[in-house]
Amino acid sequence: MKRKQQRTQLLFLSKLLLFWGISLTYVHSQPNVVVIVADDMGYADMAFLPQASADVKKYGTPGFDRLAKTGTYFTNAYATAPICSPARAGLITGRYQQRWGNYSFGQGGLDPQELTIPEKLHDLGYATAKVGKTHMNGGPKTYPATLHGFEEFLGFQGGGTDYLRLSQKDLDAYNARKRRASGHHRVGPLQQAAGRGSSKMENVSYENRFITDIFNEKALAFIKRQNEDRPFYLQLSHLAVHVPTNVVDEKWAKKVGAPYRPWDRNAKKWEYPYWEPDEEEGLDFHKRWNHMGEVDPNGRRCYLSHLLALDDGISQVLDALEERGLRENTVVFFVSDNGGTINTYANNAPLRGFKYMNGEGGIRVPFLVSMPGTLPQGRFDKEALVSTMDIFPTILDLMGETIPSNLDGKSLLPVLRGERQTQHDWLAWAMDHDRWAIRKGKWKLSNNNGWTHVNYAIDEEGNCRSVPEPVTYPGGVRLFNLEQDIGETIDLSEKYPEIVLQLKKLHASWDTQMADPISSQVKYSRKKKKDSNATAPN
Repeated sequence: MKRKQQRTQLLFLSKLLLFWGISLTYVHSQPNVVVIVADDMGYADMAFLPQASADVKKYGTPGFDRLAKTGTYFTNAYATAPICSPARAGLITGRYQQRWGNYSFGQGGLDPQELTIPEKLHDLGYATAKVGKTHMNGGPKTYPATLHGFEEFLGFQGGGTDYLRLSQKDLDAYNARKRRASGHHRVGPLQQAAGRGSSKMENVSYENRFITDIFNEKALAFIKRQNEDRPFYLQLSHLAVHVPTNVVDEKWAKKVGAPYRPWDRNAKKWEYPYWEPDEEEGLDFHKRWNHMGEVDPNGRRCYLSHLLALDDGISQVLDALEERGLRENTVVFFVSDNGGTINTYANNAPLRGFKYMNGEGGIRVPFLVSMPGTLPQGRFDKEALVSTMDIFPTILDLMGETIPSNLDGKSLLPVLRGERQTQHDWLAWAMDHDRWAIRKGKWKLSNNNGWTHVNYAIDEEGNCRSVPEPVTYPGGVRLFNLEQDIGETIDLSEKYPEIVLQLKKLHASWDTQMADPISSQVKYSRKKKKDSNATAPN
């Protein structure tokens, strides 16, 4: 309450001084918040990490490195799902999205009764904006600005879109040649909206532009035009490094030696990697180039071009904050929505598995938090079990606000300040009631279907080539000691049956609190095993 009174007094003072013609730079006591979300980024793809590959170290990631030097990197950080849409719902609500039936693609989106970060902060006087990807799988709370608590939005809805073909002319040319059912990613204008509560979206075309640049420019413009009397919340959700990474920007392609393949919308035949609708089905094309039906020799280079563009955007955001004198009053979070995917040649070393699965490579993610002068700098936290659900309560704790009791996330401040080493006692994941994983301390128990994927290797010149041995992840009930075996190679379930039983019971207790998976087309009937607003279990 005292913090709220101080904030009210400072806001009044700011307005009074402005009336007198005197300006103060952000006299409010509340921190600004920037949450940057990458898409499908590899666990090892930051140069400051000891497991970073030679190619990432060669080109460098000064943006990521700068965040790490001014903040804390959590090595045991997790998304709430191994795929985009449910993981993003867990992040924005601070709750297990399974509580309202959102387990996988096409299930549930955002429940209208769920409180989001921007809704809460908007009610507390924050200016709120979202730039980039929104993927909430339909449902009654679909619209990314407006219905989630954002005052403004620029980006796209759905799982993915093109990096370069972003105009109505591009869409018209695409449709003119479209003869078969498309399974390729979206082409055409982005969408924008303004005004909380509105569901009106309007298209905005960009000619000959790169989507990562567009999103960075929009984010910087938002930061630079904020009024002195309002704190702000910005969520910058990049498409990078999601497929189609083989569609590259010329500047970044040249930097890493990736082939730049411009698209001529008037060409009789579209140059690779663009789908030729008169020659093959869209889904066949998608599987071939975006799901490694064929291994692209330049696949890793293309991925790196997008990674470096993403990293450069982080540097731009930090520069903008520093130029305005806001850096020490702004907490910056960086995460990936889920683990890296082999489809784009992401590097998840030393983890096993990739996106789409509950292996460590699918759910463990890069996680950085930085606020110089308030939070520790240059720190690696190797102990705390952290979740993207923790972002919401951490923001509220920094503000001195009460944290809702039904959040599954916990404030990171006690860990960051050294008041405790542990964060969560345990965390759980589920693709449905039968495919799940749970981690408690060093132990992880999983019950999954087996997973097999085309594999590749990278030669000394950086070329990708297929190898006969596929990437696999075992099915069935498996127990791993992640402190000794982070790569999940040794199943200990027979050696420690008592631990298997303990973790099975813990998962079963968690599962009783989760809803059944629902379709995004079905009304929210609240078919819960227990009240979804029950107090968080850990």
